Amino acid sequence: MNNYTNYTFEDFILDESFNRYALNVNDEDVTYWQNWFSQNHENIEIANEACKSIQLVRFRKSTLPLQFKNNEWQALSQKLQLDKKKVGNRTRVIGVWKYAAAAILLIGLLNAVYFSSSLFKLSEEITYTEISVPKGQIKNILLPDSTLVFINSDSKLKYSSDFGKKNRQVYLEGEAYFDVTHSDKKPFIVHTLEYDIKVLGTAFNVSAYLNDNVHQTSLERGKIAIIDKTRKEIILIPNETHLLIRNKKQSKTYRVEDIAKFSSWREGKILFRNQSFKNIAKKLERTHNIHLRINNQEIENLRYTGEFSKNDSIEKILEVIKLTTKLNYTLVNDTVEIN
Repeated sequence: MNNYTNYTFEDFILDESFNRYALNVNDEDVTYWQNWFSQNHENIEIANEACKSIQLVRFRKSTLPLQFKNNEWQALSQKLQLDKKKVGNRTRVIGVWKYAAAAILLIGLLNAVYFSSSLFKLSEEITYTEISVPKGQIKNILLPDSTLVFINSDSKLKYSSDFGKKNRQVYLEGEAYFDVTHSDKKPFIVHTLEYDIKVLGTAFNVSAYLNDNVHQTSLERGKIAIIDKTRKEIILIPNETHLLIRNKKQSKTYRVEDIAKFSSWREGKILFRNQSFKNIAKKLERTHNIHLRINNQEIENLRYTGEFSKNDSIEKILEVIKLTTKLNYTLVNDTVEIN
């Protein structure tokens, strides 16, 4: 990501991506610049100044009304007069003329610089639809572009009211399976906490729960690009899965013969493949809407492989696990104590 250390006020004003961010007209640019603001401190004051200036005017591709310019210049003149009374050294004078130069530049740019009409056209108010799936449930939806999405328990999916018009972008917290309608002109982008997934038309599963250390994307068909926070792209082909271990900031991509197992939750299946009981407990909390409290650290690290149905009771699942894993449990209402 460019650090924009040498960017001036004028550079930010002229940067189309920065303008789209300031006016909130493109989700991808908004995400990019939000990441920039959170990761960079140099030049951030000038960037904020430019952002506020752009947001203030929100103009069309036309000359500003004379009355508006007069009012702005009057307000600036009054500020300069007040600042002159406080001037006590050369540094302060430079500060005053910095404001004046910035204001003159902005007003000149607003009248003289050509921006495409699509960039600064006042857009309709954008609203968002958010689908929240509680623990113990699974939901499937059809997006406006006919993309089919299965959303797993304890997950959220969000998309804007202009979805499909300018772009196809969704925001995911949790797990979902996407069967994406093909479009060469409008790539489908899934935004998660750690990375973005860009596709044209494909089927894949994404597990990106906020409190999980492992985030995983598995591709069934088509082709996808995983774009991390540094804008590096990792290409996945069918039967490949990408694994990110968040606390170690390590990732790897490997081939899996039975790739469909990662999305088998859509059919109500619960699969464990050599998983620690700590991770098993998290999954059971989501599928059965219960709380598991593990009081023995040794049990947390025990590993288990097995397959269950979402319709199996929590008692049945724990009894089967108990056959090969040394654990005892008590169930009171919706809380399970593991000893």
